[in-house]
Amino acid sequence: MHSIDPSANGAMPNLDASGMQNYRLGGDGKHKLTAGVRNILIEHPAFASGIRAIRDCHSLGLFQIEEPGRLLIMGVSGSGKSTLRKEYARLHPRRDTETGTEIPVLHLELPAQPTIKNVAERILLELGDPLFNRGSAEVMTARIVTLLRNCHVELVILDEFQHFIDRSSEKVETKVADWLKYLINTTKIPFVLIGLRRCSRILQSNEQLRRRFCRQIVLEPFPIRNKQELRIFEGLIHSLLDSLPVPPSDEFIKNRDIIERVHFATYGVMGYIMTLMSAAVQLALDDGLTCINVKLLERAFCVAVWPNGRGSLNPFDSRFIKRPLTEREEPFFGY
Repeated sequence: MHSIDPSANGAMPNLDASGMQNYRLGGDGKHKLTAGVRNILIEHPAFASGIRAIRDCHSLGLFQIEEPGRLLIMGVSGSGKSTLRKEYARLHPRRDTETGTEIPVLHLELPAQPTIKNVAERILLELGDPLFNRGSAEVMTARIVTLLRNCHVELVILDEFQHFIDRSSEKVETKVADWLKYLINTTKIPFVLIGLRRCSRILQSNEQLRRRFCRQIVLEPFPIRNKQELRIFEGLIHSLLDSLPVPPSDEFIKNRDIIERVHFATYGVMGYIMTLMSAAVQLALDDGLTCINVKLLERAFCVAVWPNGRGSLNPFDSRFIKRPLTEREEPFFGY
């Protein structure tokens, strides 16, 4: 398990007391460091498994078989699904050639209220069509098929697939799903769909899509139900701490109890872990502190995760009774 440096010029500086003073005087420097924390990428086992699954899907499609690979990736909000998409696309960037732009991996977020036309517009926009919003749905679809071929697209990744379920009626948008099925069948390009776990309902209502996307992976929050799971989570947190510009206190490093409290404060969800740590770094930089300690984490939890999480409801308070914060009106209700 290791981290990937998000900065363009090497590792983020680990600041000593004089370095803290310099950044305290320069607001831009503080904000740059805090933003860098949010971009740290921890290659934990579940993330690596997701990258491998996308790569397998991609590679199978290169053989131009009748039924190329298709994959559905599901998970709770903040579990790292979109990070998977962006990282895989980063590894396969667009290329400008003498004959035009090649897009090995086309990736995008689906609109919040999808129709055939606005989904087609979004795809055409990402393909670089200057007339992306012109024409009927049929004409747009034909242009998509042509551009996917001309741009040598090898893999399509569509994020926020749960938008195919209408939020007000909870009904599946069957016309858009059928249109997507047509696009998949016509292009014979591998597709990866990404979204919340309710995406499975879309496949349940569409037998042909269900058959095509029988390979599925789920990104879950990190559990700590036993010692082995706690060790994995501890390794994740230490990998992240090693990448922060503000180091953790000795107490933080040596005390497993604090690692457990980090889990209660984030429910083991990667997005919340990054939110908590970036808030702690921001507070440390603002106050000119030289390390991240428990008191700082207590404040960061209130600032960035749950404003009502004070006193015995704050995992970093000594009065906190260790339990998941999943009751109604608590931050992880519904997880």
